[in-house]
Amino acid sequence: MAIRGIVFDLDGVLWDSTHCHRAAFASVLREFGVEGFDYARFAGWRTEDVLATVLRQAGRSFSDADLARAVERKRQLARQELERGSALMPQCVETLRQLSQRYRLGLASSASRRNVELFLRRSGLTDCFRTVLSGEDVQKAKPAPEIYLESFRRLSVEARECLVVEDAAAGVQAAKAAGATAVGLVGTSSHQELIDSGADAVLTGVAEVPSWLARREQSLPRDGLHLGNWEAYAAPKVLPMIWTAVIPAAGRGSRMGFDKPKILYPVAGRPILEWLMDLLLPFCQTVVLVLSPAGRAAVEERLSQRAPGRYRIAIQAEPTGMGDAVAVGLEAVETLHAAVVWGDQVALRSQSVEACLRLHQGWLAPRITCPTVWRDRPYIHFLRGPRGELRGVLQAREGDDLPDSGESDTGFFCFRTQDLRALLQTHRGAPQARGRRTGEFNLLPLIPLLAREDGAVLTPRLMAVEETVGVNSPEDAAAVEAFLRDRHVHG
Repeated sequence: MAIRGIVFDLDGVLWDSTHCHRAAFASVLREFGVEGFDYARFAGWRTEDVLATVLRQAGRSFSDADLARAVERKRQLARQELERGSALMPQCVETLRQLSQRYRLGLASSASRRNVELFLRRSGLTDCFRTVLSGEDVQKAKPAPEIYLESFRRLSVEARECLVVEDAAAGVQAAKAAGATAVGLVGTSSHQELIDSGADAVLTGVAEVPSWLARREQSLPRDGLHLGNWEAYAAPKVLPMIWTAVIPAAGRGSRMGFDKPKILYPVAGRPILEWLMDLLLPFCQTVVLVLSPAGRAAVEERLSQRAPGRYRIAIQAEPTGMGDAVAVGLEAVETLHAAVVWGDQVALRSQSVEACLRLHQGWLAPRITCPTVWRDRPYIHFLRGPRGELRGVLQAREGDDLPDSGESDTGFFCFRTQDLRALLQTHRGAPQARGRRTGEFNLLPLIPLLAREDGAVLTPRLMAVEETVGVNSPEDAAAVEAFLRDRHVHG
């Protein structure tokens, strides 16, 4: 995905002002008897949020009036130091003027409006920014994403088209929660703290941003399938706070002679549900189970024991297709990204799921990541055009004539939540979304519709075919059990 907009934090990124704020905070807190203030922990936060949090944690009582006076005192002390001669970061002016020739630039700082205006006067960079926001312009400060979401709106660019440059862990968290690519600058927070917060890359200063962007552009893959070294495009780690898993699991196990919801069918001595929870909970904030009305009680009893507080239930009243099931589950999703997992995918490996989530979360910024495998006797086959682009989907259950070997889905998908909602709402009535035999509203045929947009869909080969076998019969269960035993023995 091409970058069109860049939004910069101020303190510690463009302005060498961290020492001014650190000293001002320490001075004000000392008046309340609080020593040893750790500025790095709160870097990027709004002043009132920092003071209120530190005073409460120190057990100090204070009124709203006390807090207001402390905030004003801190700002006054910091401004005095800033006006004495805080310096711009090396090559700050040259870098921003260079970038403003090609990108839409924004400034988004937790600082007061007066401090932001002081920087703009001192630097002479006002004309470089199409939008400027201070901590006083939003309701929820960093690490909440509000200031960046508003910046993207004012720049008229999508979050996935934006780069955020930050020096603080809280700012990186805000950028990633907003859906942007984030570059961290070492200084206020350490390299590891920035990575742990979700930074896609860590640089030493703002002057390195143009060269990083150039390297990124040169390394863009020619398509979403041939990614080569996928880790070069992936986020350093999965951020569970921006992920929810949706599991369509309204089916019964009647084809396997099982009188309970299929997701409770035992495989290798454990219900499918247990395998899926082990797989998803380390990577996702919440798991949404889409169940039938009859299956709810039995499944929720298990969930309440296995994942208290980490699950939600959505009810699909009638079995009208996976598209409908996902749409129902999506109503309970509040995170930036959603991972959809078919409710019979027991054999998926943790490493494969992590790789898909990291790739989807990374700087290629796809709308959909749909890992595929090549298999004999496919149940699904993706059709591709001459350039490798997705053109359509063949489905055995809809009576399509499938090849002897073909490219199949893996039962695991990653979406930007808002894109998945739009896809399901926009194309619900489209002929290609309805099975010609079943009449059901399906999800898979919708994926090629987004693939028409460059960079929107990644279809990497990250999984072994054995781990993508769904449990639809006793024979499937036996094959999966053999694979799980072999995986346990050989790793």
